[in-house]
Amino acid sequence: MTRIVERFAVGPIVGESGDTHVRVFGALPQGRLTAGQKFLWGRIRWREEGQSQWSDVRRFRLNGNFDGSGVVILNGLRPGGRYEYQAGWVSDEEPAELDWSAASEGSFVTNQPDADQTRFLFGSCCYRFVGFDGKIQDDRADKIFAEMSDLSTREKPDFVLFGGDQVYADSLYNIGAADNREEFSSLYRESFAQPKLARLLRETNSYMILDDHEIENNWPERANADRWTSKYPAAIKAYQIYQASHSPAAPLNEAGTYLDRDPDRFWYTFSRGPADFFVMDVRTERVLSRWSWQRRMISEEQEQAFVRWLDTDPDRIKVLVTSVVLFPEQRRPFRGKDAWEGFRYQRQRLLTAMAQSRSRKLVVLSGDVHASLYANLTLNGGKQVHSWTCSGLFWPTALMAFRWYRPMIRVPGLLYGGWGRPLGQVNVPGQVFSDNAFSMVAFTEEGARFDLYDRRRRHVAEASQEIRWS
Repeated sequence: MTRIVERFAVGPIVGESGDTHVRVFGALPQGRLTAGQKFLWGRIRWREEGQSQWSDVRRFRLNGNFDGSGVVILNGLRPGGRYEYQAGWVSDEEPAELDWSAASEGSFVTNQPDADQTRFLFGSCCYRFVGFDGKIQDDRADKIFAEMSDLSTREKPDFVLFGGDQVYADSLYNIGAADNREEFSSLYRESFAQPKLARLLRETNSYMILDDHEIENNWPERANADRWTSKYPAAIKAYQIYQASHSPAAPLNEAGTYLDRDPDRFWYTFSRGPADFFVMDVRTERVLSRWSWQRRMISEEQEQAFVRWLDTDPDRIKVLVTSVVLFPEQRRPFRGKDAWEGFRYQRQRLLTAMAQSRSRKLVVLSGDVHASLYANLTLNGGKQVHSWTCSGLFWPTALMAFRWYRPMIRVPGLLYGGWGRPLGQVNVPGQVFSDNAFSMVAFTEEGARFDLYDRRRRHVAEASQEIRWS
């Protein structure tokens, strides 16, 4: 009997890939499985581009405890290989003849560890108007992903990196904000199933990290006992399912063949070609205090892991991904306590670690501020740190007041640490682009390029930047 391989309701999403493996995520239509139901309904097959023979069909588990979703790990791949795949689901655990005509098709690429460059798409902050019924009200937020997909098809980047606020659980602030697990899961299903984003996610490897709007604005500034015990667990469960599960944050079993357990932290590292990435979780480990020296953006464990990472293979390019801006700062009266400028003591420790490390090719990628710009920091002693901010993928005109503009930024000027000691000089040599945009970032042994594109894929040369390692 022939079984038709049906399309996933969300996915497939191609996630993290190493030299010889890749993760692929898929989710069933809502309510197809209930809590406790787990079946080997997932189906996938793959082949290297240019080959005619498909692999054997791989079955994988879809789990009602995780909103009917599952992640399959494909192993034994060739480093630097480009692959195509077909994936979907059937409502039968038994092997059978399969009809793949309705299945989703996509592609992915594995890492080539000795490559002399890596190129990837980067962006953050995709606002969607969500009504009281939990449904997205228009398709404007989805349109920029068509431009990203077209550029990806032409340029073939290694992956796409999303720097926070992939969904807005509070698009109308408190009115109609997601509050429980069903509402958060529905938000992800609505958002990640939008057709143009869905195409990009199934055709390009992706890495993601959360920021505040996956929970609520400026989390945990307004957190109370009720939010900590109801909203926060619901938001984090949905984040774990739809973003963290296909990232390196979700641990694999010893053989690397399946997800082993829930992640106990959301920050992670990965490498691509000549570059190493440290993707910080700057949202769920915060310690807020009235005493500025006690405030922490990240845990001591994450901070120490970052310091160790800096001095591991220091000749490589070191890329810190932080969803909120490390520098530059805002002028008064625009300064706030939510970004790194509100955590000066810990920021001072991180920048001191950069200054003292043996690594010299240092880059920071960030989002959050609904504007895009290049900045550089010359630390005391002369070492350079390069910052590239790209935000937002979609931010509506009605909320233009919540964008960064150049007059708001304190540059050129000194960046100060927690004790008032200057850490270095900040400069923003190009334009601050305060509109919807995404970017293509390229790292090589010689330097880096940060190319900005507007929502119609027009190159924004005034805000783009090319640098050489000093």
